[in-house]
Amino acid sequence: MSLSEKLIASARDIAPMVEKEAYNTDRNRKLSDAVIDACCDAGLMQILVPKMYGGHELDYATMAAVVYEFGRYCTSTAWVISFYIGHNYIHALWPKQFQDEVFANGPCGLTPGTIAPNFRLKPVDGGYIASGLSQWNSGSSRADWFLNSGLVMIDGKPQRALAFMVPAAEVEIIDNWDMAGMRGTSSGDARLNDVFVPQHRVVEVADLLNGQSPGSKIHSNRIYSLPILPFVLGETLPVMVGAYRGAADVFKRLTEDRYSTFTSAKVQNKQTAQMRIGHGQAGAAIAETLLQDYVRFLDTIEPSEIQAIERRAEVRARVGMIADYVYKGINEMMLGAGGGAYRNSSPMQRFLRDMNVLRVHGFLDTETATENLGRVQLGLEPNCPL
Repeated sequence: MSLSEKLIASARDIAPMVEKEAYNTDRNRKLSDAVIDACCDAGLMQILVPKMYGGHELDYATMAAVVYEFGRYCTSTAWVISFYIGHNYIHALWPKQFQDEVFANGPCGLTPGTIAPNFRLKPVDGGYIASGLSQWNSGSSRADWFLNSGLVMIDGKPQRALAFMVPAAEVEIIDNWDMAGMRGTSSGDARLNDVFVPQHRVVEVADLLNGQSPGSKIHSNRIYSLPILPFVLGETLPVMVGAYRGAADVFKRLTEDRYSTFTSAKVQNKQTAQMRIGHGQAGAAIAETLLQDYVRFLDTIEPSEIQAIERRAEVRARVGMIADYVYKGINEMMLGAGGGAYRNSSPMQRFLRDMNVLRVHGFLDTETATENLGRVQLGLEPNCPL
């Protein structure tokens, strides 16, 4: 058994714990320490960490397969673990001095955060002073570092965007995550009040977007030279596809066990129920095929082949449309799931709520993504990061 197969098998072993904890994850608005610790102990967080730092330096296929296993039972858990794994990959894009720092105590760290430019950065000797408030910091209940982004301000005017890392001890974590969906992701706000950020913890956002980060010059493996947006979109895809498969399987079991309220007839004998089961199972299989296509894309494409803005716009639109496809498939099943599927104890309503939130995520919103693809194909400037 290869290392990749062993890690995926470990994820399958952890998945029953994820399923058992799913209700409490949603209710408590965060993952349990037990689930996070199990993933850390199994070596899942360092799937894409360079070998020079004790990581596995494997491929996106391994990461996607691990996240998919969790997505079948709990969208929130899959989302947070995907970001923890993915942000350990992002650590390897920073200057070597930061990589030495973040991997000093082991081959992984827990890093929530976002590259949306929420902060203001004031240049000072040796770095910057960061201040501001950011939202959507998934996984903030357990953190060693925070990934942030901000605009360099000179004379009150923004000059350029920088991504930067800050130790969790220097961040004020605000426990205000209370959403209709993705409730278990602890994606609360984070505030920085005049925090000094040394230069070695900083990267130009443009360099990340173009695959020209400091890490791309340190590590020869092609994965560290990929433009960051296709990878970040790849963090989300196995979460959503896993949710579709999980919802389809739950709906099938639910239908087999249900009886009509007024006639006591078995619901599975209704043609509409049979059609919905078939639609859900086939739809989940199609989503899995789309995921495998994206796996092959990220694991084989040369970074230079996705330098063109048109190609990145196409990737973003594709993933956005998959998000919409998954939501519609789960919603169609819910129409035939009965009132009991809307109880908080039912996985079906969690899958629906979670996908309803994800389909309007800043990177997954279909309208924004397809608009930008149309813009660049018409020779117009994009109006969102690509």
